[in-house]
Parts: sequence; structure tokens; C-alpha cells
Amino acid sequence: MKRNFLSAGPGLVFAVGLFLLAGAAGFSQGSGKLRVIEITGTPYQMGLTHGRTLRAEINELITRWKEDLAETNKVPADVFIRRLLDHTDFRSFIDRWTPGLLDEVRGIAEGAGVDLDTMFAFQLIDETWVMSRDLELQKCTAIAACRRASFPAFTSQTQDIPGLYHGYPTLLRIRDQEAKLETLVFTIPGVIALNGMNSRSVGVCVNAVTPLAHSPKGLPVAFVIRGILRQKTFEDAVKFLRDIPPAAPQNYVIGGPGEAACFERSAGRMSRFIPFEGAEFTYHTNHPLINDDLDPAYAARLKSAGLSWTDFRDKCPRFNFLKRTLADNSAVIDLGVLKTLYGNRSSGINNPGTYGCTIMILGDKPELHISPGRPDTEPFQVFGFSSPMSQR
Repeated sequence: MKRNFLSAGPGLVFAVGLFLLAGAAGFSQGSGKLRVIEITGTPYQMGLTHGRTLRAEINELITRWKEDLAETNKVPADVFIRRLLDHTDFRSFIDRWTPGLLDEVRGIAEGAGVDLDTMFAFQLIDETWVMSRDLELQKCTAIAACRRASFPAFTSQTQDIPGLYHGYPTLLRIRDQEAKLETLVFTIPGVIALNGMNSRSVGVCVNAVTPLAHSPKGLPVAFVIRGILRQKTFEDAVKFLRDIPPAAPQNYVIGGPGEAACFERSAGRMSRFIPFEGAEFTYHTNHPLINDDLDPAYAARLKSAGLSWTDFRDKCPRFNFLKRTLADNSAVIDLGVLKTLYGNRSSGINNPGTYGCTIMILGDKPELHISPGRPDTEPFQVFGFSSPMSQR
């Protein structure tokens, strides 16, 4: 493949953090660890295919997850799940903002032979973190850039999650015939999304910012991601994020054919982060950088310790690495340099929690580069779409 040079234009974001007959699926191991599943049909049919195809993997991961819930929260996992669902209202928001996705979860549950409440709670990774407050903050990192001259826009990230979810990195290729939209979704078996991009060259990456305010009523992160991936323009994706009431706080890195940016989204506020005035790029780790809509309990702990909400940001080695590396607008990176940055272990960007690394090239010919593991040891694989954007 011809080497693409990606110049750090306005909106560069560095955040550290299927085609078949209806109801049928094609499953391929891909090279290395990556599982690739092709799904289509109604939302329920897509979920059923997902659940049946990865039934063994889903059940293994849910067993690990329940053991971790019990150990972390000191109550049986089923008790924690019941309490979480009884004290939150997510389903009504999912029905309103992302209709059909509850049916997809229902299909996954039936296909995998798992009860629906358990499968639904399994989607709530970030919501569990902020509701329990007992899990350690993870370390996702992401990068994105606007188009500049002949260089394409892109979004990207390392996806860092607890080890209990590791072992079966999965790519869903979803074809929505009615919407004429194809979507590539990187995920965990049984979960509807970790990040992804669509054939209209809209991409989204995410990283947790758990100190920000959350809400027991709102749209969970996995469903926000899939809602963004239903949008056909960058502008519509940003509007969707602004309009929805979110449950767990998150930094969303959204890109389109010509623009990319990161937005810290808390329960009550959406703030765009730009590292300095006139910056042609931006970067992010897991600490709030611009949004001060803090979780009240977190704010109280800071006050009692005599700390500012910016203190932890300034001590983050990954943030400081990016601040030094992308110090001014002369920063220029190509695809090879980008992969080298993500492979860096000394900065902490590439760490034992790294489940995978995704680079989404946006433009007339969108494509996904994905390393199903630590990016210095798992080779990147490249996935495209069945037709160029101009034909859709």
C-alpha cells in the first residue's frame, strides 16, 4: 500500500484511553487474534447472529466479569446487577435515541443463552465503573486529525480495558441495507460497541473521564457510540452527542471526511478540548481537561485533600508525553509515525491493559487499521468498505 502522510491539521485528536442474507453470518478468524463477524438483517437478527457465533466466548467473558463484580463490590454479581438496573433508567433513553439496539441486545442474549438482564448489564462497562466507583481508571488513548491539503482526516485510539475482557478481540461488519450504511465496529464478544467507523466516513473513538458527573438516567456509552455511527456526517454526529442525555461521562473523538475533534461529555455539559490557542491538533488521556462538571463525590474528595481537578491531569505521564510530542503546529505525523506512537511502551500509551489499537482513515475511501492487541506486537490489519463513498 502506498504510504499516506497525515499532517497534523486543525482538530487532530490524540486521546489515550456485514454483508449476508438476513439472519446469516460469515465468521472468519482473520489473521492473528482478530475475529471478524459479518451481520445484517433486523436488529434482533444481527444480535442473534452475534450471540450464536460467539456463544462460547461470550459465556466465558461473562463468567469472568461476574467473578470480578463480586470481588470488587463484595456482593454476589447477580445482586449487583439487580441493584444497578433497579437504580438506573437507561432503557427508555435507548428506545428514544437508538431504537432497535435493545432488540439487538435481546438477540445477543438469546443467541448466547444468557438472560437478558445480565446481557444488558454487560453492555454497561463505563456505567459500572462510575456507579461502583471501586474500579481503577483505565488508560485509553486516541488520536484524530482534520483533513489538510491532500492529507485525509483520521481518528484513532488505543482501547485499554481490564484484563478480564481480553482474549477475543472482535470486529463486527454490519450492513444496514435500509439505511444504505455499512459499519465496522471494534468490540468485545457480546458487547455492541467499543468504537468504530462507517462507510460515510464518520468515526468515533472514546476514552473514560470518570471524575466528571454521571447520571442514573441517560444513554449508556456503548449505545452513544452506535448512535453516532448511524450518522452520515460529522456535523450530525456532533449534534447527536450534544442532544442526547448521557449516562456515564466520556471523551468522544469524532471524525468525518474533513474534520475531527474531541468532546468531553458529562451529564450536564459538552466541552471541546483544544490544547492551546490556534492549535491545529488536540490530544486527550483520561482526565478532564476543559470540562469542570465534576461528580459531586469526586469534587468533595478533592476539596478535602486540598487538590484542584487539574492536578491529576498535570501529573499524567501519557498527557505530558503528548504535550511534549505535539508541542506546536509544526508537528507532522504519517501513518508509520502514528503507529510508532501507539507502540510506545515507555510513555504508558501502550500498556498491559491495551486490548487493541484502531486507526480510522477518513475521506473518500475510508478504511480501518486495527491491531488486535498491543500495537508493537500485534500487526495492524486493514479493512475497507464494499464501495467508495461517492457510490453511496
